[in-house]
Amino acid sequence: MFAGTKIPGMGFGEELLRTDFRKSQLLSKTGVRDAPPKTTLLQQDTMRVANTQLGSQESAKLSLDRKVLRFQAFFKEGVHESPQEVDRVRKCIVYYFLEDDTIAVSEPKQDNSGIPGQGALIKRHAIPGPNGETYSYEHFNIGAQLSFYGKTLKLVDCDLFTRKFLTGVGIEVPEPEEFPGDNYTRLRQQVGASMVARKHKQGDNNDFVSAGGGRSTKLTAEQIHGTKQFLLHDKKVLRFFCIWDDRTNLYGDVRLLTLHYFLADDTIEITETNPPNCGRDPFPSFVKRSKVLKQVDGKFSNPSASLSFKKEGGAHLTHEDLRIGAELTIFGRKFLIYDCDEFTQQFLREQYGLTDFTPINISQPGPAKIHVEPPPYNGFGDEEDSLGSWKHLVLKAPKKDVQKYMQHANHQLKFELKMAGGDPTNASRKFVLTYFMADDTLSIFEPAQRNSGITGGRFLQKQKVKKVGPDGMPTGECIQPADLYVGAHVTINTHKFVVMAADERSLELMEHHPHQFPSSNIDAIITKLRAMMLSNSSGLRQAFERADRDGSGALDYGEFAHTVERLQLPLSEQEVMTVMRYFDKNSDGAVSWHEFMSMVMPPELEYQYSSVKDQRWEEIRAIAEQQEHDEIDRLKHSMNDTAYHLNSVTDQAVRSFLDKFNQRRALCLDTFRMIADHSPDGCIGEPEFRKALQARLKFALTETSLRAICYKLFPQNLKRIPLAEFNRILNGTSSMIQLRH
Repeated sequence: MFAGTKIPGMGFGEELLRTDFRKSQLLSKTGVRDAPPKTTLLQQDTMRVANTQLGSQESAKLSLDRKVLRFQAFFKEGVHESPQEVDRVRKCIVYYFLEDDTIAVSEPKQDNSGIPGQGALIKRHAIPGPNGETYSYEHFNIGAQLSFYGKTLKLVDCDLFTRKFLTGVGIEVPEPEEFPGDNYTRLRQQVGASMVARKHKQGDNNDFVSAGGGRSTKLTAEQIHGTKQFLLHDKKVLRFFCIWDDRTNLYGDVRLLTLHYFLADDTIEITETNPPNCGRDPFPSFVKRSKVLKQVDGKFSNPSASLSFKKEGGAHLTHEDLRIGAELTIFGRKFLIYDCDEFTQQFLREQYGLTDFTPINISQPGPAKIHVEPPPYNGFGDEEDSLGSWKHLVLKAPKKDVQKYMQHANHQLKFELKMAGGDPTNASRKFVLTYFMADDTLSIFEPAQRNSGITGGRFLQKQKVKKVGPDGMPTGECIQPADLYVGAHVTINTHKFVVMAADERSLELMEHHPHQFPSSNIDAIITKLRAMMLSNSSGLRQAFERADRDGSGALDYGEFAHTVERLQLPLSEQEVMTVMRYFDKNSDGAVSWHEFMSMVMPPELEYQYSSVKDQRWEEIRAIAEQQEHDEIDRLKHSMNDTAYHLNSVTDQAVRSFLDKFNQRRALCLDTFRMIADHSPDGCIGEPEFRKALQARLKFALTETSLRAICYKLFPQNLKRIPLAEFNRILNGTSSMIQLRH
C-alpha cells in the first residue's frame, strides 16, 4: 500500500505507522530483531499479587512504585587466549522492577580485569523467557538459573528487602551461595596479598623497615632526620632579598635577586628580579634548587662537575648563615642579603631571638639630571604650540583642559581700567578688560570718546598675557583671575593699568567662587577685620566709632573706605566693596554699625581673645587660623568614622532621586533649564537645585536625603555646574560625576 521511493520527503509516511522503536541489547544476537514478549493468562501477575495483599488496585500501584528486587548473580565466559585460565566467572547484579516487570543487569567494574564494556549489560526492559513468555517475580530466587539472550545467569544471593518480599508472597528463599572461583581471581588475590604496605617496628632504639618478603632493613640517621624534617617543615620557605654587584667585571651590573631557603630539605634556590626594560631574558631561575656548599679558604668547588664517584663532604649553607647584612659566596659570586619577608622574620625571631630586621638601603644614585631650558618664544603661533615643537619631534596639538572649559564655559569677568602714570594724554582714556576663565585669556577694548582725539576700538586681541615682575621682566606665569580685582595694578605689554571697577555680573561670579578670588572671600575678609579690631595697635575699632560723622549709627562706603585708607590697613577696594555688599541687605549704600559689630565682633569672641589684644593683628589672625585648622581636623576625623554610613545613605537617596527623575523627566529638564537661564553665570548650584526640588517639582525627599544628594552632586571642587554638563550627569554620560552605577 505504501510501496514507493525511499528518497526523503517522497514517501507516504511509513515512519508514522512504526510502533517498535527498541534497540538490540549487548547480549542479543547481531542483526536479529527481538520479538516482543508474549504474555499468558496463566502467568502470575505481580500487580495482582500485591492487590491481593493490600486489598485495592490503587494501593497496589502505590506500594510497588520504585520497589526493586536485587540479586547477586554470575555467568561463566570462556577464555581461549590465556594459558593461565580456561574460563572466567563474571559477577553481575540483576534488578527486577516490580511496578512493570522489567529487568536490568549490570556488572560492577573490576580493577585490572581487562574486560571492556563493564557496567550496564542489559538495559531495563521486559526480557522474554525461553518459551517467549515474560519473566515474573516467581522465576527469581537464590539458586535459580535464568537465560537472558543466550547467557545463563545463576542467582546466588539477594538483599534483605528481596528476601522479605519473596517470603511475604509465600516463596521460600534458600541460604546464600558462594561465588565459584577461577584461576585469574586467585592469582590476583595472591599478588594483592604480597603488596603489603611497609610497617615500622621499634625496639632497642633501632628503626627498621619490614618489606613484604620479610626482610628488615635498618634506616640510617640521615634518612630518619630527613623524614622528620620533611614532615615538620613541608611547604615552609624562607625568602631573602639579595643583591649581586658585578660592576667590577666588564659589562657588569647590579643584579637584584630573591633567595628561597626550603626548610623541608635545606635546599636553596635563587631567582632574578628583572626590572622593566632591562634587556635580559627572563630565566626561570638563577641558581636551581639544590644544597649549596660553603666556600672554604676562598676556594670554589662544584661537586656536580666532579668525575669522582666518591661523595664529597663539606658543610652546606643552612638558615643559621642567613641574616640581613650577611654576605654569601655561592658558586664564586658574592650576594648581599638586604631584606626578608614577614614569615622569615617571624621564623628567625622564634628560632634565634633576633629583633632587628631593618632593611639595608641599596638604592644607587642615578645620573645627574641635566636641566634643559626651553628656547624663548619665537613669535609664531601660540606659545604652547612653539613649546610643543621643542618637546616632541612629531608635532602634537596641545591638550586642552576640558573639565575647566566645561566648568567655566560662560564665565567672563569685565573690569574698567585706566592707565597709570603722569601722562595727561592718557589720563582720560578708559578701557574694558574681559577675562575668559575657560582658557585664561583676556582682551582689552577701548570705548570711543568724543573730542578725545583717540580712535577707540580693540586695544588687545584675545590672548594669554604674562605677568611682569618688579624688575619689569616677564615671570613666565600668565595673569590669573585672582590677580584682577578693584584697586589692583596690572602691567600688560609694558602698559600699566589700574582696575577701577567691575560690573555686577563679575562681582556676583567672584563671590560665588570665593576659593578662586581671595578679594571676594567674605569669610577671609571678616577674619582679617576681626583680627584688626581685636588688636589695639591697629586702631580700627576706635576709627570706626569716630567715622560716624552724622551720628546715624551706620557707615556708608565712603566712610568705610576713608577709614581704611587713613589707617593704611592692607584692605583693597575690592575687599571693602565685598564687605559693604555683604552687610548692605537693602542696597541703600550704608551698613548698620550694630549689625556689623554683631557679625565681626560677637561678645564670646571678644572675651576669648581678650588676653591677646596687645599683640599685632597679624599674630592674632595667625592664632585664629590655627584654631580654625584644628577644628577642621577634628571634624574630618569625626566624618571618617561615619563615612560608611554616609555612603550607604547617599546611594539610597541618589537611587530614590533618579527614580523620581525618570518618572517626570521632561518636567525636570524644563525646570532645570529655567533655573539656569535665570542664574547670573548660567550654572546650577546647590541653592538652585534645592529650590527646584522643593518649591517647583515638589519631590517628597527628607532633609537628610536632600543633603546626601547635594553632597554627591556638588563636590567641593565643583560647586556650580553648567546646564549641559548637569544634563549629562543626570543621563549618566558625564565623565566628571557618576550618579548611576
